[in-house]
Amino acid sequence: MDNLNTLNTAAQIRAAYREGSLTPVDMLDRTLAHIDEVNGEINAIVHRNDVEARQQAEASSERWAAGTPLGVLDGIPVSIKDSVRATGMPWRHGCLPNRDLAPDTADSPPAARLKEAGAVVFGKCAMPDFGMLGAGASSLYGIVRNPWNLAMNTGGSSAGAGASLAAGIGSMSVGSDIAGSVRLPAAHCGLAALKPTQGRIPHLAPSTTRSAGPMARSVREVSELFGILTGPDSRDLMSLPGGPLMAEPVDLSDAAVAGLRVGLILDMGYGFGVHPEVEQLVRAAAQALRDAGAEVTEVPPVFTVDPYAALDRLFQVRALSEWAPYDETGRAEVLPAITEWCSTASTYSAVNHEDDLNAVAANAAHFAEIVDGFDVILSPVIPGLGFGAEMVGLNPDAPLAHCSFTCWFNQSGQPAAAVGFGMSHGVPVGIQIGGHRFDDLRVLAVAEWLEARRTTTFDWPTQPRDLPALPVDLYADGYETRS
Repeated sequence: MDNLNTLNTAAQIRAAYREGSLTPVDMLDRTLAHIDEVNGEINAIVHRNDVEARQQAEASSERWAAGTPLGVLDGIPVSIKDSVRATGMPWRHGCLPNRDLAPDTADSPPAARLKEAGAVVFGKCAMPDFGMLGAGASSLYGIVRNPWNLAMNTGGSSAGAGASLAAGIGSMSVGSDIAGSVRLPAAHCGLAALKPTQGRIPHLAPSTTRSAGPMARSVREVSELFGILTGPDSRDLMSLPGGPLMAEPVDLSDAAVAGLRVGLILDMGYGFGVHPEVEQLVRAAAQALRDAGAEVTEVPPVFTVDPYAALDRLFQVRALSEWAPYDETGRAEVLPAITEWCSTASTYSAVNHEDDLNAVAANAAHFAEIVDGFDVILSPVIPGLGFGAEMVGLNPDAPLAHCSFTCWFNQSGQPAAAVGFGMSHGVPVGIQIGGHRFDDLRVLAVAEWLEARRTTTFDWPTQPRDLPALPVDLYADGYETRS
């Protein structure tokens, strides 16, 4: 696609708008043409907002021509996840029984903030049923494929956002994250993403663990989008006062991280082990911080007793509550892996559920205490180099079980960012940077500092790559014996 490789960042697009060599209408036309060109291979964009997006682009073009852009997002092409409600656009939650629901009549907080900032919201991205997979399979949309290697998974649940951004469709996307759902696709697809402090980005429905989160090809763009999305909204009872919380330009010198106390987590004490090739890249990031004067301490296994069973049951109950209202025909249409996994929850009692809530809260408090003992935490995002496109996770009986490094930041409400840090076997490898509640800007700053020190240049797959799937022994350490 003409100029896609020379307009990789929002800053480059703004510069072209400023000098008059490109308009937001031109950029929208290129974005839609690129969707036509590659979306059939990756299956990422599931609704095009052509009419309203053109109106937004035309209004933005007029502002740029007058020298009065609204800010950093004015005229920038941005997508949103299927689960982000927006006026005139369908909400399907990835699920076939929802295919005939009427378009939404109101903007959720993220959609409203994008429009107020002048962004061109050109479409919606695929996700799995109910957002309850860390993978790209959906009863409604089918399989989302990773443009780095079409045989490989994008991660999820913000699967379409991961695939589309890596393939050069749009500059940014708004996903959502309940167990890693913006960070997992970022790792699979080489992107940057932030799961913010709970409540920092308002979202609907209000939740103690699910957040909307910005995704892009660089941390700088994630920071720009984060600044637009933050700030209180009375519709989200969890939203925090203050804001918008704008991320200023970051000091990328060694002085920026000198003296930081960094906790290095390579073992959660349960779940899939970290593949040696992932561990090598995470340790390289730790060494870069150490060389710059940070104090890096490897953390012993986080949990001494497997904490996941109670959390998995909470996820099952959440999925069942969305599955149960369908009639018999609708239930049969839900992705079988979701139905089979969540159906057990029908046997849980209210007392069982309360016990699980208390157990998860105690484990989240334990995790938060470890995080709070350092300035930032460095870890993998996923334990291996991804997995096959048709898979629903590394363990089909517990499809979110491979989210061990990401899911506890949701439970603790603490911020965590993912950033692509290297490549192995032709696919990206991401690292995760977490921190204290309300410390989102430091998390982003350290992520941007590390991104500036990755030694691999990402050759973005704007033309998706039809390659063989990676061998399963790269999916996670011990995957073959645990599966």
